[in-house]
Amino acid sequence: MPHARSQLALGIFLALGSPALFAQEVIELPAEDRILELEFEELYRVGSVSGDEWEVFGRVSAVGFSQSGELYAMDDQGARIVMVSREGEFVREFGRLGDGPGEFSESSNTAVGFTVLRDGRAVVFDPGHRAFQLFGPDGEFRRRVRMPGDAMSLIIRTMAPARDGQNVITTNLSVFDPESSSDDSEPPFRPVYRLVLTGDEAVPDTVIEAWRPPGDPGAFGPVLAAGALPDGGLVYTDSSAYAIKVATRSGELTRVLTRPLLPEAVTSRIRDEEIERQLEEVEERLAGSSDPLAEVRARLGRRRIGNMEFYHEVPVVRTLRTSWEGTIWVRRRGDDPAGDGPIDVLTPDGRYIGTLPAGVIEMPDAFGPDGLAAFRERDEFDVSRVVVRRLPAAVR
Repeated sequence: MPHARSQLALGIFLALGSPALFAQEVIELPAEDRILELEFEELYRVGSVSGDEWEVFGRVSAVGFSQSGELYAMDDQGARIVMVSREGEFVREFGRLGDGPGEFSESSNTAVGFTVLRDGRAVVFDPGHRAFQLFGPDGEFRRRVRMPGDAMSLIIRTMAPARDGQNVITTNLSVFDPESSSDDSEPPFRPVYRLVLTGDEAVPDTVIEAWRPPGDPGAFGPVLAAGALPDGGLVYTDSSAYAIKVATRSGELTRVLTRPLLPEAVTSRIRDEEIERQLEEVEERLAGSSDPLAEVRARLGRRRIGNMEFYHEVPVVRTLRTSWEGTIWVRRRGDDPAGDGPIDVLTPDGRYIGTLPAGVIEMPDAFGPDGLAAFRERDEFDVSRVVVRRLPAAVR
């Protein structure tokens, strides 16, 4: 059984990287991994270069499920959303390039945000139009919700449905305004937003003020990731320690789930290897690109990597997501500081279900009802596809 303490000491909380000083409960989970040996049933897969026309994807940038179990796949290069039944059969597709209602601007390619509300409405953030496009479960365009302000560029790449069925949450709202200085535009915390979409204009409501690491680390900076819980609450990680934070719908911190797994200090060897790894990625993208501006982007990328700031330690947690039923999936770092490791499965009340070893299964890109989970992959021909599996009851 985990040992719980009713209050955090100030020193512990500062070590966890949180601006808050007290929480209702700290739950210490076991130090040793409890390995889960589970079977993940594959239900279907869609996406093939030799398949029907509807399943030849340019690139699947995001996926989501409705409460009825239909899969939605956002093909951002094809400027469309594909809807698939629980059996993996084509239902419909909607969306296209253009400036009209329900159409996506050409400048939105690779920069759209996408999620699916429980009732089957699809939400797309279109940066070219600076607005959200909302589609009904039937694929018909319903309305456009504009973002406030007049910044030159606004990008929201990752979104998740809030459990109120109306709005979305994001940790990834990026604004570029050349008339604003960085000191004016960047708060001393990292916000978790609930984007209220019930009116004609979106309302970015900051529900959590997460810890912001000092400086501007371009490598090994502690990730900010958040997910929604069935009761409307939120769970998030924001530090280099193993500290999974559970909050109410209004953002009040109520519980911290910890494991005694320590970050690793960044040495000169780790720094050199990470620079080399990122430079190799730049060269790989350049070699496979036909974009006439690829060399310019590669040159800028090399300069950024050469000048990037490093955080002083490698965080334990790489990301987290929450399942449809409310379990918390926590991806830890691997043996390689920049690599993916095992996945811990927890409950919001502090129960440690166990750990899926690295290589057994990837982190799902979307969770659905009845244990459905979708995984974006690329086949041996580098063709984008989606694989849907059913999770065992123990980890739902």
